Amino acid sequence: MTDTTTQGYEADPADVEALLDTAISDALEEPDPLIRYTLLTKDLVLYEALVGRIAQERYRTVAVMSSPGGMSYGQIGEALGMSRSRAQQLVERGRALPEQ
Repeated sequence: MTDTTTQGYEADPADVEALLDTAISDALEEPDPLIRYTLLTKDLVLYEALVGRIAQERYRTVAVMSSPGGMSYGQIGEALGMSRSRAQQLVERGRALPEQ
């Protein structure tokens, strides 16, 4: 999945390996390939849902930046390294989300 708003950020391979070691070690240690595949599939679905929730929180955060008295779309875009129109899209996504 490519998210253009994360350009310039890279995951440290050591961090990825550390997360794998802690988050899915049970699945990785499963000797039966069929069971291991099932466990890894469940983990994949869980982490894809987590990524979606993180994205929602980012949208909410950008929406907060443009709260009354806050930053303009142009200012947000400049601060985050994106166009004014992209910043506006993210603000609108954040505003459209149900409150937590």
